[in-house]
Amino acid sequence: MIGLINLSHSDPLSMTFSPDEIVRKSAADNYRDLEEGRTEIGMVSLVTYLKHMDKLNLVKSINIHTKANSISTILLSRSGYLKNNIKINVTSLTKTTEFYLKLVLEKMGISFELKESGYSDYENLLKDADYALVIGDDAIKAYSGSANILLDVGLEFSKLYGLEPVYAVAASRNAIDNARIGDLDKHIEDSKKYIKESAEKNSLKFHVKKELMEEYYRVMDYSFNNSVMKTIEFARKIIG
Repeated sequence: MIGLINLSHSDPLSMTFSPDEIVRKSAADNYRDLEEGRTEIGMVSLVTYLKHMDKLNLVKSINIHTKANSISTILLSRSGYLKNNIKINVTSLTKTTEFYLKLVLEKMGISFELKESGYSDYENLLKDADYALVIGDDAIKAYSGSANILLDVGLEFSKLYGLEPVYAVAASRNAIDNARIGDLDKHIEDSKKYIKESAEKNSLKFHVKKELMEEYYRVMDYSFNNSVMKTIEFARKIIG
């Protein structure tokens, strides 16, 4: 059993599996399922993997990273501009994007305070703060809303550090053989067949233009390559 993330970024990939092969949950729940032996492989956040490297194996196949603008990791504001000494509400679901945001703002010389919130939607995150970090499907919904999008965090990280942002990786408790890796890689290739269908479905679901969802899936990449490993090593030196 494989644990995939229950966000739209994983829709094309999930459609390559039969329902009895996968379970779709949050990255945090996927880690718990791995830990308790309910799944063989689970997609977990990069930060979670790095914090538990002593008991997790990196499966060098399916992962979530973006090649340029991420679209789904965005800093929003009520004011429409970025200033110094800011307070940012962040959802508890976003430790990895929070990690990238800190690096970006520090590089830009902006002082900030992050406050964790139980909310994930931008409307609630902006109720008592001028800025909000929003990820995943909640970020996509924001493109049809009234909030001001200030930064694509993934894009800014890529520009400032010359690395592709990695958000989630596949991990396991036990070693995964090469045949299994090859099978997972085949699913990555097959996922391309479902991009158009996923873009159409989710543009209606989130009330955004189909072109936005098509761009989203164009920059999203599941394949494991040297760029992914470079980002993992970069983050490991800071977190680990």
